[in-house]
Amino acid sequence: MMDFYNYDDLTMNDKWKVTIYPFFDSHILCVDNIYRNPKKVYEYVSQCPIVSLKPNTKGSLNGESFYDGQHYANLRFDTRREVLFAKICEFYKIEMGENFDLNPFSIFNQFKLLKNHPGHPYFWNPHVDHNLNVLIYLNPDENFSPGTSIYTGTTRGRAELTKDGESDSEHTDPWKDPSYFQEELCILSRFNSLVAFPGQWPHGQTIVDNRYTKKTRITEVTFF
Repeated sequence: MMDFYNYDDLTMNDKWKVTIYPFFDSHILCVDNIYRNPKKVYEYVSQCPIVSLKPNTKGSLNGESFYDGQHYANLRFDTRREVLFAKICEFYKIEMGENFDLNPFSIFNQFKLLKNHPGHPYFWNPHVDHNLNVLIYLNPDENFSPGTSIYTGTTRGRAELTKDGESDSEHTDPWKDPSYFQEELCILSRFNSLVAFPGQWPHGQTIVDNRYTKKTRITEVTFF
């Protein structure tokens, strides 16, 4: 039987420690101590089945070499979340569009390897997103371990980033080497911490070993 959770289990704190790092042409924003009961949040998400909501393109390895899924939750009841997101948008000088409010649905990414990491120097395929990425790391046993890497692309790698969805290699050819991208920075994963950075920077989850064959990597993601 699955446990029952209430609003108090999933609320955020109203005070946080903030650190700002200049990087490239912008900044990386790090915020500690996000959730009031972070282990409850982890327990909640870890009980949710992994469902792939990302369209599987032709030749996708999702479900064969790895599970890459998401769980959506409506946590918009929490006014502290609204305050935090508003402050982040203010810092990056982002004005939200009329079709996207400051307190969107929460998306919990769930990732698990079904086959071993191919070894050095291979890394998970970088990609780019929209205006701003906000991630919250939710694995309790991860403390200053590899989290998310920022890259610069070679000519070959930049060509990968311009392909359309039908040619997306994240699910068809997920492992890349330095002939595609060079790692410039690895943001460390710390339980119950948030990191925000421009989504236009090539980035990807940092997979360096086989730990995610034994457990699921859980991150909460928000895109502005």
